[in-house]
Amino acid sequence: MASNRRAPRTAATALAISLGSVVCTAVHASTAENGPADESPHVTIEALVDHADVGPGETFQVAVVQHIKPGWHTYWINPGDAGQATKLNWSLPAGYRIDDVQWPVAEVFRSGPIVSYGYEGTVALLQDVHTPVSVTSKSATLSVEAHWLECQDICIPGQARAQVSVRQAGAPPAGTASPAKALFQRTRERLPKSSPWRSSLVVSPKKVVVTLYGLAHDLPSESDLHFLPLTWGQIDNAAAQQVQRSGADILLTLTRGDLRAAPLDRLTGILILGPGNGRSQAQGFQVDATTGGGTAAPRN
Repeated sequence: MASNRRAPRTAATALAISLGSVVCTAVHASTAENGPADESPHVTIEALVDHADVGPGETFQVAVVQHIKPGWHTYWINPGDAGQATKLNWSLPAGYRIDDVQWPVAEVFRSGPIVSYGYEGTVALLQDVHTPVSVTSKSATLSVEAHWLECQDICIPGQARAQVSVRQAGAPPAGTASPAKALFQRTRERLPKSSPWRSSLVVSPKKVVVTLYGLAHDLPSESDLHFLPLTWGQIDNAAAQQVQRSGADILLTLTRGDLRAAPLDRLTGILILGPGNGRSQAQGFQVDATTGGGTAAPRN
């Protein structure tokens, strides 16, 4: 089921997209067992693990890999002005636990006044899995049901299932690397890093200023800098982001978004440093800026 070109994500359209996906996601359902699925013509998925053998009380990683056809894209944790983040629902063996998705740095997609965040090509969503304190000497199967929105000129809700198995051992194994080791390594390199720069936030009715202390020393003058908010509505994604140097510091002025009337004392997101090529392919850093320590007052 295809929709028309995606509309701006106001609070009302965000709810409509969410409700619409609940109705439509069964359209492309299929199953993938240890390999790509054929659930839609534009996106296929597979589930992989970074170690084929696991023992009791261990942590390993699982990846849901999206193979996206050229010209199409899926979405980041904050899809931006349109879209919907990929959702993963796991069925795990007894006693296993899984952590939240580790989202690689997203690309920025612009279509007129609409700005969204997501992925093209091949992207892997990693999660840490914890085994119980005791396991049997049998294989264990992890199954996932994935839901996403795939977009080009139209948007289509997608859904598929995949599964992957690991060999369990009663004692910690020597560790057998998965054939997908290179994919896991590339994906880990795309994950945002902890920021080495202290930050603060100053808020006004229309603008916010994020100060990143000491960043000017590490940022060449020709470098591009872009902020991707983790929470929808806090920042106007399409508005220009103004970068100002103040001694050793960088002041980043952002326009408030649809939630501008709500109190804002904390802004989290990913700061992208890289060449000014319009895409977020460079290194990302986690930013968690709070009010109270800032000195730069925003205009308006």
